[in-house]
Amino acid sequence: MNVLLQNIFEQPLELKKVLDDLAGPKLECVKQISGLMQIADEIVLTSMGSAFYSLMPMYEALKATGYERASLVETADLIQHPERMNKNALYILMSRSGESREVADFSKYLKENQYCSVAITMTPDSTMGKNCTYMLHDIASYDAIVCIKAYSSMALCGLFLVSMLERKEPDERLIGKLHQAFDWMEAEKETIFTQIQGIPYFEKTDSFYMLSRGFGINMLRSGSLWVEETAKTMSNIMSIDNFYHGPMEIIRSHAIVKPVTTPVLLDVLPDARSEMIWGKINAAVPDSIYIGKEGKKAEGGVCLFYPNFDLPDAYTTLIIALYLQLFSYQCAVCKGIEPGTFYDEGWIVQ
Repeated sequence: MNVLLQNIFEQPLELKKVLDDLAGPKLECVKQISGLMQIADEIVLTSMGSAFYSLMPMYEALKATGYERASLVETADLIQHPERMNKNALYILMSRSGESREVADFSKYLKENQYCSVAITMTPDSTMGKNCTYMLHDIASYDAIVCIKAYSSMALCGLFLVSMLERKEPDERLIGKLHQAFDWMEAEKETIFTQIQGIPYFEKTDSFYMLSRGFGINMLRSGSLWVEETAKTMSNIMSIDNFYHGPMEIIRSHAIVKPVTTPVLLDVLPDARSEMIWGKINAAVPDSIYIGKEGKKAEGGVCLFYPNFDLPDAYTTLIIALYLQLFSYQCAVCKGIEPGTFYDEGWIVQ
């Protein structure tokens, strides 16, 4: 089995392992960090690359709780603008390796200037892990090449921290629903892969337009990264509402322009207007891909459905990630690319 596909398939059981660790052996550490989050003047979530996208579910969960003092900032921006930093903020850094250039350098800056910081990492002995004031160890196994399990397991760490705000003990109902979701992912991963293998557009597609709303847009940022890394295919992300104000011309003019753009809708906040826009897209380009919640009637050339197990929106990203990772894998296969091939691996920290 291709090593990238193996990492994707390992994901559900790794998530169960990490969840049990967070709710068990790591619980005191989690409670300490969540306590710091409650009293911080501001919470600044920061990283680069895939780990930056792993912070997005945590950011969405914070916003959903009504916490308005959270910001999500690329580490490079913080390095370039130290004058904007808040001495009373809690800086939460996330990185699989803890050695990526920006986060390693920034963790040193935070330590030297006595800022309070938290490292969420799979590598506790890393530069970032050692420099941050506090550290939460993600015990998921390392991916062979890029962040696959690491994306989801680190996202789960962030989500669990948010779930413990103003709590002394874990939310057992939430943990039960997460276990149910991970069990379903384990049982259905090959069926989902078979469905995605049946998508007939990958070989001829030059690019994707990935559309959604709300937290779905941040989820698609991860999906776009996987498609571009794995399948070497351009992927643009936009709200379906804004797409209708101009970029829709890319779809309308498909008969007269050479590039073949495949529209993808992650339908997390549907209403009459989004259905109208998606209907016009499908009328122009029937070769479309729809991803939405189970039980919804949908239009699209290919329709994929996921259960949400009555989980808060931000947590469903852990389920949706499996679809988008398999999507990127199969796109690479159809284009004759061995998934996991990188032409310049100098940026990949092993």
